[in-house]
Amino acid sequence: MQNYFITFAVMKNELEAFEVAFSEVLSSEVVSMNRILGYIASVKGKRLRPRLVFLTARLFGEPNETTMRTALFVEMLHTATLIHDDVVDGSEFRRGQPSVNAQWDTNTAVLTGDYLLAKAMSLLSGPSDYPILNEMLKVAMKMSEGEILQNGKLSTENEKAIYLEIIERKTAQLIRACCLGGAMTVLEEKAEERRQKLELVGEFGLNLGLVFQMRDDILDNDDDLATAIAEQQLPLYLDKALKGLDALAPMVKDQEAWAQLRELTVFCAERNH
Repeated sequence: MQNYFITFAVMKNELEAFEVAFSEVLSSEVVSMNRILGYIASVKGKRLRPRLVFLTARLFGEPNETTMRTALFVEMLHTATLIHDDVVDGSEFRRGQPSVNAQWDTNTAVLTGDYLLAKAMSLLSGPSDYPILNEMLKVAMKMSEGEILQNGKLSTENEKAIYLEIIERKTAQLIRACCLGGAMTVLEEKAEERRQKLELVGEFGLNLGLVFQMRDDILDNDDDLATAIAEQQLPLYLDKALKGLDALAPMVKDQEAWAQLRELTVFCAERNH
């Protein structure tokens, strides 16, 4: 398996190393596919998910080659789901640029999303990667379930529970997996201590994911009922996420990474874009 890890001594930080590795992994021997992948690589997002992988790894140890492959996996999975979402929604733009289905066609977009999912899985195909891959595959299933749930409109009957279930499956579970995956790449403690740390990291990631999606829904303001629920619930889940970080504080090795996670959590709740 190709080593996508770039020595941090050469790069300024993990995200610079990630960008180099992401450009390398988004390649194909088929010229037409390579053209599409190059277009995808040029339309950059916030890189929230790989950032979380690196930060949660740094909480407990030194990011390594498995950390890099996990970061690449989550960004490729996220990208694939966005491409498929644009097909389902008929969206013509993504991040201010024409979507893949608008730039090419629906069939090409679906096949490109499928290709990215397959290539992502190949990055975590080693025997030692199985626990991380298992988490990621469970998340991929939950994300599909979330999309199916979202196809039904929210109603006033039990609307909060339905809304929370949709955004948990569609968004929060992947962010939870990013946090878990990062920590899993470096944790070496005995079973009970490891389990406790992963439980806290996972709970934090889930609450952060809910906060992130609620803020998205408030900014989009596409559904009055969803927006109202998000505005009501966001402060509660932000508080849960921050308390989760506080619970982790005595266990972490890198306080700077912890502080960056806290800053990122508040940003996700207060951002304007």
